[in-house]
Amino acid sequence: MSSFPISEACPADAVPPGRIGYDISADQLLLHTLQSEEAFDALCSAGVLVSDPSRIDPFLVDAYDWLYRQMAARLTTAGDGAIWLWAQITRRDLVDSCGHSIGQVLLTCKVPRERVLLSHYGDWHSVLNKFPHIPELRGESDEDNTACMNRRYDDFVARLKAAGAWGAGIAAWPTDLRADVEQGWESIFDPGNYGRFESWQATMHTLRAEDIVKAVRIRR
Repeated sequence: MSSFPISEACPADAVPPGRIGYDISADQLLLHTLQSEEAFDALCSAGVLVSDPSRIDPFLVDAYDWLYRQMAARLTTAGDGAIWLWAQITRRDLVDSCGHSIGQVLLTCKVPRERVLLSHYGDWHSVLNKFPHIPELRGESDEDNTACMNRRYDDFVARLKAAGAWGAGIAAWPTDLRADVEQGWESIFDPGNYGRFESWQATMHTLRAEDIVKAVRIRR
């Protein structure tokens, strides 16, 4: 039997009104995740939820493999995949996510920081798309940032084409280029590189029943 309350609500009522109260600097992180009813049942039954890495889109395997290596190096836990959660998102966007997740379960969680890897939601897409991450510098104009991004991208493409690796997986990239790009991606983990009002995602090896504060089944 679960030790947390379980209720049902429409998307607009699944998230309490007002400020959610995220604090990505806290020792205990407030997190939200939407999981299928099947996954929720597995969590309640086994007391733990783990992911299935075999279900990843083949195009995204390289990005997820890099993330898994980062989790192995940075977290105190171990595992083969990742559970995805929100660590900071607007209430409106979380309600919108619930609206696209009818039949799923919204879990509110509290998890020790050492079990969680935070990453910037928007800039994670550089990893997904296998592009260099070019952060915007403080005081840099949009025009200068765009010019810098174009130069870096053109150089990236030229080096891949020269190595015959354009369109290939990361494993086929020149070693020095791969090291440069992967090192650049690591900046997405540092909140100091961003402003206060950014969206942050979280990944964990396992989600435990004792991490759950409450569960809300999303209904129409």
